Amino acid sequence: MIKKLYALSKFETNIVLSDKAIFLFTLLFPTVYFLFNAFTANSVHSVRNFYDVIPGFWTYMVLVGVINQITSAIVTMRENNFLKMFTFIAGDKRLIYYANLIPQIFIIQAEILIFDVVAALVYRVDPAVIEFMALTWLANFLIIPIVSFFTSLILLAPVKVQTMGALMTGYVFLGLALAYISTGSFALNTVLAAINPGNFIIRAYILMIPGVPHHVSYLVMLAVVAVVYTIVSNVVISHMSLNSSTSRA
Repeated sequence: MIKKLYALSKFETNIVLSDKAIFLFTLLFPTVYFLFNAFTANSVHSVRNFYDVIPGFWTYMVLVGVINQITSAIVTMRENNFLKMFTFIAGDKRLIYYANLIPQIFIIQAEILIFDVVAALVYRVDPAVIEFMALTWLANFLIIPIVSFFTSLILLAPVKVQTMGALMTGYVFLGLALAYISTGSFALNTVLAAINPGNFIIRAYILMIPGVPHHVSYLVMLAVVAVVYTIVSNVVISHMSLNSSTSRA
């Protein structure tokens, strides 16, 4: 199984790296937008501003990277009947999913690292901020697959690629728009983190900001949500249809 996963991951990596367009929305767009805002007359390059602004860019990069490079890729493979062929070769749908997920984690992390270098130069960050950036970057090795598990539920939707594109776009914008929503109710905040991966990501980053009270209850809540989605996702992937929506119509 490990050999199959390695071979499939290597194959997926070659395919991904041959498509330079994936870097447009995940890396180029947020970096250009960040630089534009950073050099406007009213921009403030304080540490507080860094903690308020940069996690939002990371959330965008993780969410868009997962949607475009993982979930959409699986949908496209299914619609082109490649998913059925690869599953026949690998013997397990989950192997195909993880073979796509593993290289994408490193690609998204590389994109975030490049963005972090740019942000660090603009803000002229101090050692405490660099430590925060390093901590969140390492945490992304857990956050990215968890967000991928969130979005795997979309694979149950019996829609065509064109419709899926519109659905994904709406999903991303809604997730980002509601990412910073927080209430005084722990139960409601738990629901928000459970239904919105953007909110989940932001809460995880906020817990790592220096000086922010570390509420054990929120850490446990995020861990429970992550475990639930990991379990549910593997069930979803195991039972998702291999047939394209056209053949099912």
